[in-house]
Amino acid sequence: MKKPTRQMLPSLAILVLYVAGLAVAAAPPMPRGQQVHLFEATVRVADGGMDEPDEYNYRLLATVLGSVEAARSVTYETYPGTFSAFLTNNQARRLSKVPGVLEVRQRDDPVPTDGQ
Repeated sequence: MKKPTRQMLPSLAILVLYVAGLAVAAAPPMPRGQQVHLFEATVRVADGGMDEPDEYNYRLLATVLGSVEAARSVTYETYPGTFSAFLTNNQARRLSKVPGVLEVRQRDDPVPTDGQ
């Protein structure tokens, strides 16, 4: 492997900053100062199954988070009839009131969101 030359350093620095920016952009949106927990939601499954159960789960969660993309970014697992997502207590409480959601329960200890 060739050693980087002085001409390559600016390009390498830009590449590193670009990759770091992608990593930050891919991180789930977390409210500052609020504890985030892993919650599991049990949802109503339509008779005869669903064509796209993952998309159905994302749409239910999107009613609380504002978009399907935000729902995807906090989802840990998704299966027909259930999904797990990293949410604040307030978000979980609001999700439990969404039509089609049967139960929301906490699965783990809080995840710090503000570097503490």
